[in-house]
Amino acid sequence: MLEQSFATKLGNTSEGIHNLVRSARRLFPEGAPYWHDQMEFRDELSLEQRKYEPLNADSHLAFICLGLCNSVLYNYDPKDPIFFIDLDGEFQGTYRSRKLLAIGYHDVSCVHERFIPVEMPKQDRCALDLSGHLLDFQTVIDQNKIHRGVLTFELDTQEKHAGVTVNEFENLLMERDITDVLKNPLKYMLGNVSEFAKHPLSLPNKAKKVMMYELHQAIRDGLRLASRGVSAVEHIAERLGMQLPLLEHAVDLIATPLENRWMNLGNSMRFLINAEDNEETGRIVTGTYQSPILIQWRRAESDIRHLKVRLLKFS
Repeated sequence: MLEQSFATKLGNTSEGIHNLVRSARRLFPEGAPYWHDQMEFRDELSLEQRKYEPLNADSHLAFICLGLCNSVLYNYDPKDPIFFIDLDGEFQGTYRSRKLLAIGYHDVSCVHERFIPVEMPKQDRCALDLSGHLLDFQTVIDQNKIHRGVLTFELDTQEKHAGVTVNEFENLLMERDITDVLKNPLKYMLGNVSEFAKHPLSLPNKAKKVMMYELHQAIRDGLRLASRGVSAVEHIAERLGMQLPLLEHAVDLIATPLENRWMNLGNSMRFLINAEDNEETGRIVTGTYQSPILIQWRRAESDIRHLKVRLLKFS
């Protein structure tokens, strides 16, 4: 789902959602050479599992970079929809099933809050699995007898050049694909450009113009998603006459993620706490492959980042 404020910016319309997803599809095209999708390197899978494992690195990267959430809090208004976004579709004729749980509440109160330090590797681009902290806070949930509520992780306001998400912590995805994208957000998009576009003089003039226009639009969408200045790309494209190799180089320089916020990657994440009616305390709800993940694209000065963790109780 999308945070309510983000959905409102998109007009709470299907058209706004489709435009957002289309931008991500251009930035992370299906079938690009993602490490996650090269099954010969997936040592954690058996030979049989590799036959049916979906090639969906593009969906994982789109989820992260769009700032999608596994759990959201909405002020309910019957006029406004809540969109559920499925990026995977189908693989080899098989469709996945999804379950969405909606819980209504009148009030929310904080019953526990603390800061936890997270030691970061001494490198600029990395991703850390924070799943171990979920077990720690399940104990606190039991102690406070929280029936239903939310566990939130939020980066301290002083933290820069980092963000959090909930996703599959698969080694190749996190250690290769996400770090490649942090280094160059347009890598897979530009790497997937048609061979004809790389040699525009071999195309008829009309076809060349169409191809360059599509590339220009894709770059505009990609930089808009990456929170970069689209006007800068328009200026470069105009001055270079849409010459692809020079344009690729210029865009590569512009797209380097140096800012405090990267794409739409958020600074907070949530996990639902839920119990059946006959149970006294709830449990932290996660999907089969869902982990809390901290991503940084520039090393922190102290190599320690701080997360504020809160337990919120519904009533």
